[in-house]
Amino acid sequence: MRAELIINQTAGGGKPKKSIPEILSYFDSINNFKYQVSYTPASGAATTLARQAAEKGVDAIISVGGDGTINEIINGILESSHKPALGIIPAGWANDFIKSTPVPRDILQACQIIPQQKTKTIDIGLINEHTYFANVCGIGFDADIAALANQMKTNHPDWKTLSAYVYVFATIQKLLSPIPFFWAKITIDGKVTEGELLLAAVANGRIEGGKFNIAPEAEIDDGLLDICIIRKMNRLRCLYLLPKAINGTHHTIGEVSFFKGKEIKIELEKFVAAQVAGELLPPEKDYHIKILPQKLDLIVP
Repeated sequence: MRAELIINQTAGGGKPKKSIPEILSYFDSINNFKYQVSYTPASGAATTLARQAAEKGVDAIISVGGDGTINEIINGILESSHKPALGIIPAGWANDFIKSTPVPRDILQACQIIPQQKTKTIDIGLINEHTYFANVCGIGFDADIAALANQMKTNHPDWKTLSAYVYVFATIQKLLSPIPFFWAKITIDGKVTEGELLLAAVANGRIEGGKFNIAPEAEIDDGLLDICIIRKMNRLRCLYLLPKAINGTHHTIGEVSFFKGKEIKIELEKFVAAQVAGELLPPEKDYHIKILPQKLDLIVP
């Protein structure tokens, strides 16, 4: 087996740095396992590294980092003519995507499944024909939370012991400020809904923001996207919603609607930002999001 390890040493407040010796020592002990290591020098670099590794014909590309690193690697793989499998060694703040997969959360256990080369073919989402995502694309309030959480992680890297709770803190802080809403017309497989929204989350996986079970019925291999729409509500209703969104019981809230579909068009009156894997996308007035069924091989136990 030929693999490329792409390591983001700044993920999770520097979590991968402590684990690198253990990870490399394990792979060195495996017979017939050949690997190279690349380190991401900057945000976005993992996409280029993954594309280059895929074009060299490796069997697998292994992400050592967080959700942002995973998503960059996925974009690199899918931009290539060769499609190696994706392996994940979770070393980020939240590690949201693997919560919708059987991939182990323990770093050594995640290493141990990779040489077995057992894979599961999963769906991938595509945004505006240029950005792939495996987990959730959140539009509106989602992006505001991600921006603040990223700022908190930069300013307080020692918060890594609190890991995913940084997104909860960011959410509470945002809810104590004026809450931004936006008008949207959303077309899901030809059916239209519209109104003033807090956020729209288009999900392939279930969990985002570390603790939020935003799409509790989502499956990464069912050929469908799950759409959670939260309509305008006052601050008290938002605070009431918060624990339910964590528990995945927010379907009981009147302002929350769920849909499933293969193609989603979101038309906005103004530019609204979106986030994928905690990373901000440039604000758009229109989002065209579709599912690409059975698009990527994921290494699983």
